[in-house]
Amino acid sequence: MKTVVNVPKLGVMDTSPETVTDPPAKGLVTLLKANHDFRRLWLGNLISVCGGWFSAVAVFAMLYEHGGASLAAGAALALRYLPGLLIGPWGGVLADRADRRTIMLAGDGLLAVLALTFLLADGPDRLWLVYPLTFVSAATGFVFQSARGAWMPSLVRSEEYVLYSAAVQVNGLLFQAAGGLAGAGVIALFGWRWAFVVNALSFVASLLLTARVTGGARRGAAGPAPGWAASFREGVRTARRVRLIAALLCLEAVFCLGLGGTITAMTHLALRVHDLGDGGTGWFYAVQGCAGAAALLVAAPRLQRMSPEARLSIVGLSCLGEGLCTALLGLPGSAWGALALWGCAALADVVYGPTAIAALLSAAGNEVRGRIMSLWSAVATTSLAISALVSGALLDAFGHRALFVVLGALMAIPGAAWLLAVRRWDLRPPAQAPGTP
Repeated sequence: MKTVVNVPKLGVMDTSPETVTDPPAKGLVTLLKANHDFRRLWLGNLISVCGGWFSAVAVFAMLYEHGGASLAAGAALALRYLPGLLIGPWGGVLADRADRRTIMLAGDGLLAVLALTFLLADGPDRLWLVYPLTFVSAATGFVFQSARGAWMPSLVRSEEYVLYSAAVQVNGLLFQAAGGLAGAGVIALFGWRWAFVVNALSFVASLLLTARVTGGARRGAAGPAPGWAASFREGVRTARRVRLIAALLCLEAVFCLGLGGTITAMTHLALRVHDLGDGGTGWFYAVQGCAGAAALLVAAPRLQRMSPEARLSIVGLSCLGEGLCTALLGLPGSAWGALALWGCAALADVVYGPTAIAALLSAAGNEVRGRIMSLWSAVATTSLAISALVSGALLDAFGHRALFVVLGALMAIPGAAWLLAVRRWDLRPPAQAPGTP
């Protein structure tokens, strides 16, 4: 894909394609083959996500091995989400003020060290270390994601936002599958401790690939930036003023109240109900990754060809479908039945990310993109944390069948409400996105 790059404004390192000679990429493979910088960041993120799934499987195995109950697993999951609220929004402010590439390089290095530090928690008397380490690792990850979410879209054209979001989601799904299967296999053969070593090496590989990328909008606004608090308030005002952004944030908040608890309930389903062994959650992650990646590779080009209005309807249908599948997850009496239904939920889920993120990016310009994307993450992770923690307690008290019904309703109801809102209100992206120079 040949591009003619305009001269960036003074003080803004922006080499994103603004004038192009070729049409937009028609699929994920075309985008990755033609765009070298985007491919390097995509590959680095793909490798680190694989290691992250190794670590996720290992943490739950460690907690259960040392006597942790469902509440302990829910608390650990909640601590992975909580920094999204406490730290994430300020990571977005940082991503709009500092060099986004530098933030990502520092984040990868710190995450590699933290991954190895989890080995210090090996033992019932040191198990408490899992919780602060989980919090610090997640906080670092959210700052990293704020920088990536602001920088990476600038490496593609606005017409390719659906493909960009799909590519990011596919790499997570592919290595969720590989990481889940490999994590389950490594834990079964060698024990969960080696999973943390693999995770550390994945962050080192991501750092080396990111270091080779120099293009894109590495900074946000040109000129002197306002204070941190003023920058944060500006991002919140933008989110409230643009109807599409505000509506997407509300949908994400309610939907994730159901989504967060499904991971806690799925862990119980794999390890306690169906007794799949220490790496049992890896099989569920693998099914989700394989089914989701295959579906998204086929669906992404079709989603890109849809009108923005049609893609907004897909957002609601995705929530509705995943909610219905989740509500039924407690019914199968065999592991195979549960895995099949989990895969169906994944098929409904995969179209949500590309359509919702593409709409969000189209409504927020580069100068505020870090803050808007971090607000999206903060809203999601707050709901996920609440859901994970509460679900852990409810699971021990009422059982998994009733919990899955409640969680499914929390996903399906906002999906139905979104479909009604799309029909009644004009939620199309603004002609000139706020924060666009």
